[in-house]
Amino acid sequence: MHLTATVSRVKASAPFTILIVDDNRDFVEFLKLLLSHDGFSVLSAFNGPDGLEHARDHANVDLVILDVMMPEMDGLTACREFKRMRPSLPVILLTAKDDISTRAKAIALGVCEFLAKPVNIDDLLTRVRTQCQISQWDKELDVAISSKA
Repeated sequence: MHLTATVSRVKASAPFTILIVDDNRDFVEFLKLLLSHDGFSVLSAFNGPDGLEHARDHANVDLVILDVMMPEMDGLTACREFKRMRPSLPVILLTAKDDISTRAKAIALGVCEFLAKPVNIDDLLTRVRTQCQISQWDKELDVAISSKA
């Protein structure tokens, strides 16, 4: 018996929007260029409070890429606030401080991915694309469920 799985690829009406929050401006600019080239819409902020303001002002943010160690507000505190605003918002946490305590706190906050710096770019892109696909499936499921109601 041969089974073939098919995946519906619905073209999104708007590009997947990623918010990058990191105090390293060069890294942010590099990621913006990389992700934009890959077809994503990219917003950026250089600290936690500005990142939270962007998320409030742009309800279409689909994913946050967030650094842990930043001035003004650390990434774990910012993540807690992102999750308070939008519990289902996926957050990929980046950190040079890769220890068990930080990972445990991140998992408890609901972080979907945790990557140590220096980041492997192929790994980051794969994880971003995976979150994009999961988000698209969630949206398709919501449409299917609402059309049955």
